[in-house]
Amino acid sequence: MNRPWLLYIALALSVILLQGFQCASSNVTSAKRSMQKQEWQGAKESLVKAVAENPNDCEALMLLGDVANNIGDDSLMLASYQAAQRCEGTDGKLRSEISVRMFNAWVVAYNAGITAYNTYATHPGDKAPLKIAADRLYSAIKLKPASTEPMALLGIVLEADGDTIQAYKAYDNWWQVEKPGFDVIRDKKLTLGSTRQQVLDILGKPSETRTDSLAQSGVLYKDKFDVGGRFLYMFSANGSANTPPVLEGWTYNPPSELSEGELWRSKVTTMAPLKAMAFINYGLGKKAQALELCNALLGVKPTDQELVPLRTQLLQDLGQTDVVVKELEQLIRTNPEQLTYRLQYASLLTGLNRSSEANEQYQIVLTKEPQNGTALYGLAANYKNIAGSKQRLELDKMDKDRKYQPNQDYLKDLEKSAGYFEQLRKLPQYKTDIVVLEQLANVYEVTKEKNKLRELISEMEALEAQNADNKTYYQIMEGIYGRNNMIEKMKAAAAKGAKL
Repeated sequence: MNRPWLLYIALALSVILLQGFQCASSNVTSAKRSMQKQEWQGAKESLVKAVAENPNDCEALMLLGDVANNIGDDSLMLASYQAAQRCEGTDGKLRSEISVRMFNAWVVAYNAGITAYNTYATHPGDKAPLKIAADRLYSAIKLKPASTEPMALLGIVLEADGDTIQAYKAYDNWWQVEKPGFDVIRDKKLTLGSTRQQVLDILGKPSETRTDSLAQSGVLYKDKFDVGGRFLYMFSANGSANTPPVLEGWTYNPPSELSEGELWRSKVTTMAPLKAMAFINYGLGKKAQALELCNALLGVKPTDQELVPLRTQLLQDLGQTDVVVKELEQLIRTNPEQLTYRLQYASLLTGLNRSSEANEQYQIVLTKEPQNGTALYGLAANYKNIAGSKQRLELDKMDKDRKYQPNQDYLKDLEKSAGYFEQLRKLPQYKTDIVVLEQLANVYEVTKEKNKLRELISEMEALEAQNADNKTYYQIMEGIYGRNNMIEKMKAAAAKGAKL
């Protein structure tokens, strides 16, 4: 399912008027008059002449960038601003002002890319917006190559357009910029979700702190640290005054020419490119590379459950399963209250078909967090799998001996599975989760609880309107209808799904 991409820019930078230049040429003076009248073409012609007369006319270069921005000439704008930054007469303050101008253009280009992608996400049948999105994102990247958000979105856009090779290049460009910061966070044993107090305990007192107010009495903390002679900006936020702020993102060793506002622009660090690169490498059979990327991601976000199964499979394929088992067992011994390690360990055990041991870990998690969705789902799925294994053994015995009376002990496991699925769907985020409902329906099919199954199917049918563009929904309903001999409904669901 395509999801809209959200822009997170906490600080909007306004254009700073150019100051400090003196002794303007006649062409520059003429250009300024034209700019005041918004006669952009005339201003461009005057400024081009000024630069031709004096390639080191810093003011003319700056103004030419402004004019190019207004007429939508991205190439000229970028070339002019960059030349102005390199100009001998441009001091540090003016370089900062140029950076602000480029940032403003970056915001416009990035927002245009987001808007175009969101148009595609809401109407995925039309890929034309993807071309627009890619064009605007490429422009944003050229303007601010150290601001990686457009690179991450560009990879998603190119993947959606079917160009996996170029998508991977975009993700890899993102990674080359972000990797040093990831290395620092991992080396300091911090993670996304670490409390701000943990950050302070490890990194010490910030050289400077700034704050912004958030909704519902929340606060965004921006802390600046000197780490080995390079600056690290850490961004932590809380949802309300009653919750501790947690780490959401960071910026490490930013370029020196950035303005003060850009340096302090808050950032939410995304994991999407690393995930995509890991799965792409896995699909190509590059398992060592995929494992390296999984390790990099889980080093800063150990709670990410999407990559734990992939990493488990990779370690198995590479003959290193024992490595991760020992790592997690050690982490649990030294951090018995850290539930994320138990959840990873339980997921790993499940992947190794050690479901009973995994369930023990999930149960420990539930004693601490009774509404932990990951643990509830893990238990529900594991008991269902345990029941399936027992049932298959009994069916094999029946095939070999027609007089054999099967042991239906597996029904107790299915009852436990159903109980955890029922608990899970009481949580708001799982109430209408079609996959959870399908799993529960399948349990009721096997246990032959017809009334519960009938009620559940009715609930799932009521979700059709909100899943009208979801092919998976109709595939699931087709299967349920087919297994329950609801032939006409099965045909209708199949027809609707085929149109998507």
